[in-house]
Formats: sequence, structure tokens, C-alpha cells
Amino acid sequence: MANGTLKVSNIETSSGSGTITLGASGETVDLSTATMTLNSTMKATPAFSARMSANQTLGDSAWVKAAFDTELLDSDGKYDTSNYRFTPGVAGYYRVSAYGYLQANDGNFGNVAIYKNGSEHTFTCNAYPFSNYQTQQINCVLYLDADDYVEAYFRQISGGSKVLLGENDVESNFAAERIIGA
Repeated sequence: MANGTLKVSNIETSSGSGTITLGASGETVDLSTATMTLNSTMKATPAFSARMSANQTLGDSAWVKAAFDTELLDSDGKYDTSNYRFTPGVAGYYRVSAYGYLQANDGNFGNVAIYKNGSEHTFTCNAYPFSNYQTQQINCVLYLDADDYVEAYFRQISGGSKVLLGENDVESNFAAERIIGA
């Protein structure tokens, strides 16, 4: 068969259902000069990323929801900047992460947790600071129904109040995205 260009407006199987294969094993199908539209099950959405616009004071030993009030990304409008929570609207497995820069001098400890539907789902163990600030970060994969929600909480144990940094573009961050193929 001669090489050439195939121009069509629609490709279907002869039976009307089944699999259409483009290329053979080991070959590459080049779509670099065209736009490909993925259906919703092939996209890592909904997804969001949010940061804090200001520092937040944390009292001693209490879990406090972090005020991630500034969206960096919100693919489907599913992150609530006033309640600081993500409700996906689409059931599936999600990678959820939170990262915070916590004032931690004087040998105190800090933690970060992901809450699901108002209850602690997973949290980090105590981390001993090596400087005046410590980073607290967590990543987890969890199943969310369409109406479940997740939030990021932090705590510190110092005997007094400490600051979770958010001002001056310090990237304390909370994010999630749906995992395709899971």
C-alpha cells in the first residue's frame, strides 16, 4: 500500500461498535499538528490548587483548618474559597496534598492533616524543626464520592501561638486532582 494522506470526517467500525485501532504495536501516532478532544473519563479533572493570601495564627495543640483562600487553578469551579474545601462533583480516586510553612522555633512540633467530610482522614507524625520554620506536607490518595469534601488542617504543639505562613507569596498550598485510569 502506498503512503499518503487519509482525509475523512468520521471513522466507525463496520458493526457500529467495538474498538478502532490507530497504528500497530511499537508505532507512534503523531497528533502534534491537530487538536484532540478527550472525553471526561480521560481527564485529570476536576482539579484545583489554592494558596493562602495571609499568615494564619495557630493556637497550641488544636487542629485548625487552613485558610487557603486564593485559587491558582480550579478546573471545574469545585473549590470553595470561603469554606476552604474541595467538593469534586465527580466520583473517583483523587490525589490530595497540602503543604505548609510553619513557625516552629523553640523545639516545638507541627502536623498537617487531610480531613474528609469533617473528620480526620490521614495526618503526618510530629516533625522536629531544624530551624525557625518547618515545612509540613502530606500527600494521599483517597476515594471521593461526588458530594464528599476534603479540607487541610494544621496544628502545632509549642505551648503558645505560632504562625502558618501565607503572606508575601509563601507557597503554603492545598491541591487535588482526579486520577484517571484508577
